[in-house]
Amino acid sequence: MKYDSIVRSIFVLVIIMSSRLLFAQEECVMCHSDDTLTKERKGHEISLFVDEDKFSNSVHGGLECIDCHEGFNADDMPHLVGDNIYKVNCGNCHDGYQEQVNNDIHHRLGDKVKNKPECLTCHGSHYIKNPAKVKNKAKEYCGKCHTSPKISKSYHNTEYMPDTKCAECHEVEGFAENLTKSVHDGLVCADCHVYEVNNFELHQEGVPHLNIAACGNCHDKEYEIHKESIHGISLQEGIDEAATCWDCHGSHSIKHVKEKGSGLLPNEVGNTCGKCHNNEKFVEKFSMSVKGITDLYTHSVHGKFNAEEGEGAASCYSCHGTHNIKSRTQEGSTISPYNIPTTCGQCHEEITKEYEQSIHWVQAKKGIRMAPVCTDCHNEHSIQAINTKDRKAEIKKMQEQTCLRCHKDPVLNNKYGLEGAALEYQDSYHGLAVMRGDTDAAMCIDCHGVHKILPKNNPESKVNPQNVTQTCKKCHEGATDVFARSYSHVSDTQQARSIESFVQNIYFWLVVVVIGGMVMHNLLILFYEARKRRKKAKQAISIPRFTKNEVVQHILLLTSFILLAITGFALKYPNSWWGEGLRNIGMNETVRQVIHRTSAVVMILVGFYHVFYLFFTRRGRDVLSNMIPKLSDLRQAVDTVLYYLRIIKKKPLYGSYDYTEKAEYWALIWGTIVMGVTGFVLWFPTLAGDSVPIWFIKVNEIIHFYEAILASLAILVWHWFFVIFHPREYPMNFTWVDGKMSLEGYRHHHELHFRAILLEWEKFKAGKIKREDFKHSTELFVSTFEKNNFNPDDIFENELKNDGELREWLRENLEK
Repeated sequence: MKYDSIVRSIFVLVIIMSSRLLFAQEECVMCHSDDTLTKERKGHEISLFVDEDKFSNSVHGGLECIDCHEGFNADDMPHLVGDNIYKVNCGNCHDGYQEQVNNDIHHRLGDKVKNKPECLTCHGSHYIKNPAKVKNKAKEYCGKCHTSPKISKSYHNTEYMPDTKCAECHEVEGFAENLTKSVHDGLVCADCHVYEVNNFELHQEGVPHLNIAACGNCHDKEYEIHKESIHGISLQEGIDEAATCWDCHGSHSIKHVKEKGSGLLPNEVGNTCGKCHNNEKFVEKFSMSVKGITDLYTHSVHGKFNAEEGEGAASCYSCHGTHNIKSRTQEGSTISPYNIPTTCGQCHEEITKEYEQSIHWVQAKKGIRMAPVCTDCHNEHSIQAINTKDRKAEIKKMQEQTCLRCHKDPVLNNKYGLEGAALEYQDSYHGLAVMRGDTDAAMCIDCHGVHKILPKNNPESKVNPQNVTQTCKKCHEGATDVFARSYSHVSDTQQARSIESFVQNIYFWLVVVVIGGMVMHNLLILFYEARKRRKKAKQAISIPRFTKNEVVQHILLLTSFILLAITGFALKYPNSWWGEGLRNIGMNETVRQVIHRTSAVVMILVGFYHVFYLFFTRRGRDVLSNMIPKLSDLRQAVDTVLYYLRIIKKKPLYGSYDYTEKAEYWALIWGTIVMGVTGFVLWFPTLAGDSVPIWFIKVNEIIHFYEAILASLAILVWHWFFVIFHPREYPMNFTWVDGKMSLEGYRHHHELHFRAILLEWEKFKAGKIKREDFKHSTELFVSTFEKNNFNPDDIFENELKNDGELREWLRENLEK
């Protein structure tokens, strides 16, 4: 190899020496020193001027013209423009470099590179510099084509790293196969993985994320743009999760962005972006403002259209850009609130022009962020069509979720001095009819327009006094000026507003006085009838239903339950009319807490006492034995329903407690335990410690709330029906006050228990049992009669005398 190089060098030297003898340099300079000398080549006029001084200072300054421009001799001079001029062959001297040119990345990419660089492309022709003296070779040579050139290795280095070297550690066969099908067909590992090549030993310890592939060496424009994007800035700050070139374009199987299979096609790019932006962990880690972007976009009008047609509607990069994706706050961001109309205007040009005349855009340009831009009304990723068959439903939805959302906001209305017209609209016929589903009633856009919404004082506004009548005539053909002006949200004159307010005040006090008088009148009647019934009940023969002890227990339970319900729901519904009313009378949160917790303590103490009462008193044990559910209770429930359905004619008889009372009693026991336990957890949540699961406290809160609803409704619907609203009891069963019931009432509802007492009394009279053998309830009945100067025997005989069925039943049971 060395011998061939020496021979070649000697041959070149001989030619140079002999040519100089035959042909002097001055012969060429005579013509080519003329700066007006030109020649037409391929339709272009090119200069043939050569600056002799500059040439003499170039790296080839010691050569003669014919050393490079072969094929000339003295007989050819002066040669004609049309003569055949041979192309300069640099390989005559630089044979090793010519081999590199044929194998460089530009030539290996084949037809993908249209203008492949040659020697003259990079080094020039007559004024070639010595490469050793060029400091910034990338800028000097590559900068003619590349805006931000980088050289990863010596360009004329013929010994680039072969793929077989990479294959020693990496499975490159699959990568190579993918490369042949990609836009990078013709490249080898070393062309992209520059860091790994230049740091062969070091890269085995790990490659910095940004150095995995040197895409910017070729795609320098895109690389520089990407550096200024939110992704590029994040990468430079060390956030490796930010999108790099290969995250979006793919790695070894990169397709052209418009080629089938590319993840950047309009109908696929949502999934590509969604790899990060739809990832819950990614969204949470970086506090992304929108969750589930891909799902939102997929179900939007844009996403649906692209899914069906493949393209034609906005995709991610239509709004966010491609390599220049920026956050809302970055300068030049396409999704900045003040650039949104321009972004949407790429497709919706006419609509954008209308919007840019609106009061909304005027205010937005002034920096008022609350002024809506396109995405505030239409949303960002979940934009829905409003030109479907359900257009009216879509418009109604938009009205409720956009127009009214802002114009009902008291903070916004106070901040910008708005009139709160939205509330007036909702109270009008139009607003009420729309809420009830009327598709013909006027909505916001019918009067104010859609995108070109103008203030009332604008001459072009549809609600301007000069135009409002015509606006109303779209629906009301006979509309007059008075009609149109009287049907605005708020009357447009102070006189009209004063009269309206005066009439409203008159009727407010008229309602208070008239209805208040009616309430007082009816309460007077109610109290009179209740007092009359109470007096009548006292004169009748009474049977004890509850003891005084039980009456006190019930009153404490009743009071604590009502207070718990009121104060509990006041916390859950603070903005309700009754919640606000409680605050107005002084029940602030501190007072509410004290009342609620005190009532809870009272209820729990009553519950503990009741358990003691059931097990450790004779009366309590009697109550407990009678409260235990039996199979007969189920039969009674079925027969009761059948009786009221008129399927059976005889109403079933009940014992001391019927199925409704037993169900209510045990539900109360269960509810008290559940509310007590969950309430204690909520009162002292830190006592739970770390031994309980995460959901423990929250689940207790849910149970406490829904158990409260269940218990309150059970009292209202079930208990109060039987003691207040039942026709036999209205206006109220007074047993809860003194624990007594009339003998007639007791027999009507607890006939079986009355018969059990009667049977014990008759056995006592017959000498079969002693009085001390009486059950507690029998003793309670008999002693109550005696305390009230009634002879028990007379009372029982009177009932037997007037009830043949009772006599027959007694006879049968005494014989057993």
